[in-house]
Amino acid sequence: MTFVQARDAIVSGLEKHIGCPVVLSDQIADRPEFPYCYYSVLTPRTSNHAFGLHEVAGDEEQGYRHIRSEPVEATMSFTFCGQNREGEGGSYIYGEDEALGLVEKGHGFFLLSGHCILVGSEDIVIRNIGSVANRSGFVVEDTVRRYGFDVRFAYIRTDEMPATIIREANTPGNAHQ
Repeated sequence: MTFVQARDAIVSGLEKHIGCPVVLSDQIADRPEFPYCYYSVLTPRTSNHAFGLHEVAGDEEQGYRHIRSEPVEATMSFTFCGQNREGEGGSYIYGEDEALGLVEKGHGFFLLSGHCILVGSEDIVIRNIGSVANRSGFVVEDTVRRYGFDVRFAYIRTDEMPATIIREANTPGNAHQ
């Protein structure tokens, strides 16, 4: 699994769970309507296994592959946003309450249903969920209410390349003497 595959699975699951857009921060794009969540990648890969695990897999028909895998970790930051505004039917939406409600749903996702995400036959396991913190900011006339937390997760990083297998070595004489 690559970091991009892990990230996409996490973002997709979180988006379904909270019911609003989850977008990449610091990009040139229109901001979604409130409420929404944005994420940033703090550490895309942390590894303590320099050489990893190596194996050769495959068969004569499909060919052989040299596979290198290692357990790695990554850290992402999630920020949930709300803003004071008029709602449908003349109701008023308090951005503070909206952002707090979303961050609770998001935190709950990682604590329970998103704690172990299955992607194909591989797992993404949540290792640490940070504390919820205020990340609000003043924007021109109003304050965008923001609350967020960081998530550290682990997955198995896999790299593959074609491999050649030598079944039998023809050596003249006795090679063991």
